Amino acid sequence: MAIPELKSREELEMAETALSLAGSVLGSAIGKVTTAAAEEMSLLMGVQKEFWFMKNELKTMQAFLISADAMNKKKIPLLKVWAEQVRSLSYDIEDCLDEFMLHVKSQSLPQQLLKLKDRHRIVVQIRNLKSRVEEVSSRNARYLLIQLEATDIDEEHSSMEDVRNHSASNVDEAELVGFDTPKQVLLDMINTRDDNDGHARVICVVGMGGLGKTTLVRKIYESKENISRKFSCFAWITVSQSFSTIEMLKDMTVKLLGHDSLKRRLKELEGKQPHVKDLASYLREELKEKRYFVVFDDVWNISVWNWIKNISLPIRNNKASQIIVTTRNVGIAKMCTTNSASIYYLEPLKEEHAIALLLMKMKRKIEDVEAVENLRNIVKRLVKKCVVTPGFINIKSDILYMYARISLVIHAATIREISLQQDKH
Repeated sequence: MAIPELKSREELEMAETALSLAGSVLGSAIGKVTTAAAEEMSLLMGVQKEFWFMKNELKTMQAFLISADAMNKKKIPLLKVWAEQVRSLSYDIEDCLDEFMLHVKSQSLPQQLLKLKDRHRIVVQIRNLKSRVEEVSSRNARYLLIQLEATDIDEEHSSMEDVRNHSASNVDEAELVGFDTPKQVLLDMINTRDDNDGHARVICVVGMGGLGKTTLVRKIYESKENISRKFSCFAWITVSQSFSTIEMLKDMTVKLLGHDSLKRRLKELEGKQPHVKDLASYLREELKEKRYFVVFDDVWNISVWNWIKNISLPIRNNKASQIIVTTRNVGIAKMCTTNSASIYYLEPLKEEHAIALLLMKMKRKIEDVEAVENLRNIVKRLVKKCVVTPGFINIKSDILYMYARISLVIHAATIREISLQQDKH
């Protein structure tokens, strides 16, 4: 169904009001996210990465709202709805961060760390908000509501680079402790020539949740220094458990062929509701002569893979294209590729790498741990437990950091008490 035409001046004024209100509230939310990200507690709670992601996305929304003056009148009803969603999201972010800052400012560090129930509840809220931010942000790109001018794109790119650089120095490298070998092995698999009878080669990275599959593959995907010359187009597709096939096809079209390609295809279909076959056939046809590199992150069901293989991509185009699949399920990995050499099993971190990860986050040296017996024993016991229990890998550094900080506080208090007793005598 076509987007309804603008019918009245009142409709335009309502849309402009919604955009103005959204922009005002959004600015306040960005400020609070920035403040929260700078708090040490955000690192301890494992949400600093979420804060930086949210800030980046909110600033992108802000740039789009500023550029909405040149909006297409046909899209004003959709813009109004989107602006109202941005405003509602901003209010919820402010409420959550007010509670987070109250938790941070009203208690000492040991008290903050020990109130695990409060921490867990706030962390869940923050991660839910991050998902909402991602969804609301994607709607603008999905429906091509607002397009930035070239100067706006340059400014936004600069802003995104600032956040990406900050995140890389504070989070990404820490997450990649012990990943040098897996990264090289996976790169070798990607770069190895494989006679696959014209079919796109499928490589699977498999392992339990929290092992770092996404982090490992994204590091290779984002750098591209070793693969960019070999492929003509790239796409990273996150497969959610409730994904929409039509929205995934739009996402793939934008990433592999560009916004203009999707816009052109939707214009060809103007006047009727786009169906899966309309976008899938277009995508397959356009990719026939291209050597593509696509990552499908967190494929959780074999039916999803069958849809990808049979509907969305030209699996056999004789161009040596490559598909990377990350999954927790070994069975799915074996069904994605019959070549066992194309399956990489990611293992848990080794003990020395887990300790190195902890020390990197704490900005401390191994000598600091060895100097405090209580701290040394706690670190080693927890690392050993985390290493043999893959489900803890994703959170182990924050757990270790939390207990290590408690031990340091206790140790410092003990030293002060001994010093005071000695002064009295």
